[in-house]
Amino acid sequence: MLSVHSINVAYGDAQALWDVTFHVGENEICSIIGANGAGKTTTLSTILGMIRPLSGEIHFLGSRIDGKHPHTIVDLGISLVPEGRRLFSKLTVLENLELGAFTKKARPQIEKTLAWVMEIFPILKERKNQLAGSLSGGMQQMLAIGRGLMAKPKLLMLDEPSLGLAPLVVKMLFEVIQKLNDHHVTLLLVEQNIHQALKISHLAFVMKTGKIVLAGKGSDLMVDKEIKKAYMGILE
Repeated sequence: MLSVHSINVAYGDAQALWDVTFHVGENEICSIIGANGAGKTTTLSTILGMIRPLSGEIHFLGSRIDGKHPHTIVDLGISLVPEGRRLFSKLTVLENLELGAFTKKARPQIEKTLAWVMEIFPILKERKNQLAGSLSGGMQQMLAIGRGLMAKPKLLMLDEPSLGLAPLVVKMLFEVIQKLNDHHVTLLLVEQNIHQALKISHLAFVMKTGKIVLAGKGSDLMVDKEIKKAYMGILE
């Protein structure tokens, strides 16, 4: 579905990504894991067209998308749930969801998609008239994901969805992400919670200082000694 090939990205004179290459298959959960500052968010921003690579190519469903504007890429079927959620705090849950259906393809199906999102997140249906800013952190994250789904994406990218959430809420959130995949949503996840990310990922890519240094099945990387030592704090 998504193919990223040898992309290089720089902020001025400082290079942020070095020959980053990976792919995401249809109906998969793929994760990019690594420490803070490794280049994970930059990678998502480049895929969505907010940053233009110096070189390399990005293909989505067979079409080259690097160099295209973000709104064009969203229209093609990629949505991003950004780090920090970035909800419209003074609007209601329902209004935030409706604003997610802004693409030409999504607008005619807004009622059907809204019903589907509220089926996945019944708490949002219960709180649909509540201001987004008054929700708990976990509910805000669910709303942010729901808003991303309203655009009817073929690929949903999640940037640090568990950041700042309590452990029990994090566990519930990853169950929701797994449930989305069961509904045939393809996901690309950027996450510092390495254990939870690898647990649900078909494929994972380890990023360090702007480079992909390791790739493999989530289940294989879960038991990799170097991964456990470097990212999970497990000593053997």
